[in-house]
Amino acid sequence: MKFKNIFFTIALLLVFMYACDSTNKKSEALVDQQNEAPNELKESIVEKIQFEKLVTATNPDAMLDIYNPIGNEDFKEGKVAFSFNIRNHGLGRENPLMLSLNGASPKPYTLPNFQMDLNKGTYRAVAFLVNEEGLALKEYGNFSQRDFTVGGSRPFPEDEEPYVILHLPIEQQSYSADEQVVVDFLYLGGAPDSDGVKVLIEIDGQQFITEEIVPVKLSKIEKGTYSLKVSLIKAGNGEELSGVFSSQTRNILIE
Repeated sequence: MKFKNIFFTIALLLVFMYACDSTNKKSEALVDQQNEAPNELKESIVEKIQFEKLVTATNPDAMLDIYNPIGNEDFKEGKVAFSFNIRNHGLGRENPLMLSLNGASPKPYTLPNFQMDLNKGTYRAVAFLVNEEGLALKEYGNFSQRDFTVGGSRPFPEDEEPYVILHLPIEQQSYSADEQVVVDFLYLGGAPDSDGVKVLIEIDGQQFITEEIVPVKLSKIEKGTYSLKVSLIKAGNGEELSGVFSSQTRNILIE
């Protein structure tokens, strides 16, 4: 009987010692995890994209008129003639005329007269001049717009809301990892402050809102593919305008 009591006491001691040892090990592991957590968190932090407004050269005396199309014309499918008049501004390879059709990436032209092959459809042509930095001139008279149709297509519905044309970046433009992305756009149909409108730039879940019609420089973008969107929103509630060209999207690549 005495032997059984001694054996039972020894067994309880062993269980107690094992439990204490396990508790100490768990406590040490928890301390180690707590010590490691700040380092792991620090490594997972991703620096946010930076947005910065740019000051660029202007030329309020430069004037651009679209002679052809004259507006609301209907053309046969095929070649459509474009003709422009430019004053107080040179035209050439260094400072071309830029033309965007239906919000697509603008293309440069070094001559004031040319033709384009167009299929049946409804078109909005927006032409603008650029400064020596290759950025859009944004003063009244620096740009011009015409709507027209090809092949008897229905015209755009009447819409007095302002709209945006995205000059830069162009679709599928690629950048090196240390290169800055410049967002350059035109605001047509009024002025943001008097229209009660703001410009929203979105990329990778981040947003930048401005009332100024100036280029915006983006930096600290990690490598990858991105969808960049520029849209016009109501200043009161942030709702996007409903016009056909109230927003423009470009896909870009950071290599």
